[in-house]
Amino acid sequence: MRQIDMSAEAVTARLKLVSQLRRLCLSLGKAKIRTQAPVKTPDVKTPNARTNEQMPPDLERKTK
Repeated sequence: MRQIDMSAEAVTARLKLVSQLRRLCLSLGKAKIRTQAPVKTPDVKTPNARTNEQMPPDLERKTK
């Protein structure tokens, strides 16, 4: 059988880990379940100053 480290440091480290897991479980238990995926808006391509990328003609804003 494997020996379990029962030194004060090892016990403290295990207690801290259990405490973190407990807090995680409690916070997950309080979390609300999403019934629908969030609605994403379509990505609009905008010019990128770093690459001097131009917008496609159909997306260019017309100014008059």
